[in-house]
Amino acid sequence: METKINQEQDYKSLKIAIWLYFLLWIFEGALRKWILPGLATPLLIVRDPIAIFIILRAFYLNVKFINGYVVLSSIFTLLGLAITLTFGHGNLFVGLYGARIMLIHFPLIFIIGTVFTKEDILKTGRVMLVVNILMTLIIYLQFTSPQTAFVNIGLGGEGSAGFDGAMGYFRPSGTFSFTTGLSAFYILASVFVFYFWLSKETCSKILLISSTIALLIALPLTVSRTAVLGVLLVGFFAFMGSSTSIKSIIRLVSTAVVVVILFAVLQKTTTIFNLGTQVFMSRVDTAKGQEGGSIVMRTLNGFTEPITTLLNAPLFEGNLGMGTNAGAQMLTGQRKFLVSEGELNRVGGEQGLILGGGLIVLRLVLAFGVFYNSLKLPNSLKLLPLTFCGTALFLITQGQWAQPSMLGCAVIATGLLIAGLNVKLKTE
Repeated sequence: METKINQEQDYKSLKIAIWLYFLLWIFEGALRKWILPGLATPLLIVRDPIAIFIILRAFYLNVKFINGYVVLSSIFTLLGLAITLTFGHGNLFVGLYGARIMLIHFPLIFIIGTVFTKEDILKTGRVMLVVNILMTLIIYLQFTSPQTAFVNIGLGGEGSAGFDGAMGYFRPSGTFSFTTGLSAFYILASVFVFYFWLSKETCSKILLISSTIALLIALPLTVSRTAVLGVLLVGFFAFMGSSTSIKSIIRLVSTAVVVVILFAVLQKTTTIFNLGTQVFMSRVDTAKGQEGGSIVMRTLNGFTEPITTLLNAPLFEGNLGMGTNAGAQMLTGQRKFLVSEGELNRVGGEQGLILGGGLIVLRLVLAFGVFYNSLKLPNSLKLLPLTFCGTALFLITQGQWAQPSMLGCAVIATGLLIAGLNVKLKTE
């Protein structure tokens, strides 16, 4: 008992740093757009020094986070960096910017998973429920305001952060620099909405209902198919984790009834909800026509295309960092996709068949591993990690880690998932 108390005291500074990383993930874009626009470029890596501190502090406290995933990802990345600087594009800053993804952010997943307790996860969830309400107020203002309004201003205080939507409305970005960060935020927020409804954990009913309403209103306003399908996927995994006993099934049915009632009330009484739904459906129809298929097919292509690309790729590529927008900016002066917009294609295109393929397999094995371990848990412990699987599996396998907001969400969601898997070990 005394050892556990001492360990918690040792971990205090580490947890504070993780919380700072978490809050900067949410508000980094706000700093770059509204508060410190003149520092928009350096603030792109504002979480990197914190990540380095967390790793160094974890080493000092002898936190056991070094595993096969961390070792192999570091080896693949360092070899890729050496090849990039020797035979590739040769730009040190671009190479380091690409290498930092796996060298200083990826290990945080396992540090969070080791030091966070269940109460830490629940505290994170309650904060997310509050921020969810605030975020929905912000995107309501962004959705209903012209793109020239301050709330829609772009990075560096210039242009607009909105992105093409439908019916003359733009996709809002919330406090993030781009819409992908906002989509990831709502998918992660939905984890806690579902979990607090379906579990016995204490949470203010007023806060939970308010946050649920905020989520329902926000989804059509995002004009993001990824956000909507991501939340539905989280709901599916929450169903898997909660349908383990008669009591949990009753709680699941009750939750579904509450959500349906809230949805019906919003549809009857809220003009903005109806407008957002119309814009979202118009966006779905337009995108389907432009892309020649559904977002489900696009997701499947995200897995199949990299296989074809890798088989035709050279054994090694010296493009590390080139697949990021920041890397493209440094190399060409323009923010564009020099390798691929798809995440697995980017990884393979940056590092080739051997190293890129190795990193892709590593991420797929991690995704399968956390899902399998979640299924193996006793029924009483399945709900938390399985609900997290709804967002973490997508972020691990398809999340655009080249984009800082998506990378931050992937680190936090997967770290909290692993912490949820370790709950039994920490309580024994």
